[in-house]
Amino acid sequence: MAKLSSKALLGVAVFLSLITSILVYNYLQNATQQTAKASLPVVVAKVDIPPKTAVTPDMIRVMNVPEEYLQPGAVREQQLVVGITTREHIVAGEQITERRLVLQGKSAGFSGIIPKDKRAITVAVTDVTGVAGFIKPGDYVDVLATFDQNAAGDNVSHLILQNILVLAFNHDTEAGVANPADKERKEAAGVKHSTVTLAVTPDEAAKITLTEEKGKLRLALRPYTPAQSIAITSAVTPRDVVGEHAPVNKESATPASPAPQPSKPEAGGKGIVVIRGAKMETIPVN
Repeated sequence: MAKLSSKALLGVAVFLSLITSILVYNYLQNATQQTAKASLPVVVAKVDIPPKTAVTPDMIRVMNVPEEYLQPGAVREQQLVVGITTREHIVAGEQITERRLVLQGKSAGFSGIIPKDKRAITVAVTDVTGVAGFIKPGDYVDVLATFDQNAAGDNVSHLILQNILVLAFNHDTEAGVANPADKERKEAAGVKHSTVTLAVTPDEAAKITLTEEKGKLRLALRPYTPAQSIAITSAVTPRDVVGEHAPVNKESATPASPAPQPSKPEAGGKGIVVIRGAKMETIPVN
């Protein structure tokens, strides 16, 4: 077998090195491209974020992570997180997922749809006091209170609250959506009452509670077009409705005649009281 010269061996070694270099280069290029494609941006917490906290830009950052490490529901854009309230505690370095945030009020349940600085309070209504069931979540109503003379010193009615947001009608929290099971249950039980849940301030909640305990409550539905205007009203009594009237004799249903007063006898004399119809006079006797 013929032996290769030194130059031939050197040429073979250079050729093999060149082939190896090309193969390694192509492998690294493909690996880099695959890694770049597999990495996705995700929003992570820079610091620990407590629950019920509005997220600010300095609390988060965006980083790329391999696709297989991406958490389900992870938020990938920073602007989708800033200003949103957290639902649970988020640890620094943790990916921020949608279930950790209060998005459109749904993640926090019913409490998530209550406006800031408001409280949810439920009142019982009938077809009459609840505008025949036409009230829907998202509507605005006024609240009227009526007290009798035992509670207020006179029979009186007054518009105590205006422009109050309706959060729910019975168990429905979305406008136009009815709960068939709730409706069938009420019809089977013969229940004619419904409930309306309102968003009110703490002071307004106290007024509503007092009205339900000591008086009667009625709702008035406001127009569909939003309006922040407040009507100036005053309390109404029966006199404001029908005016002043003379007392009525219950037996005859006619105005009662004043009781006849006898005329006074002359000083030092005696007299006999004589009644002629509705007139009374005293006849002096010497």
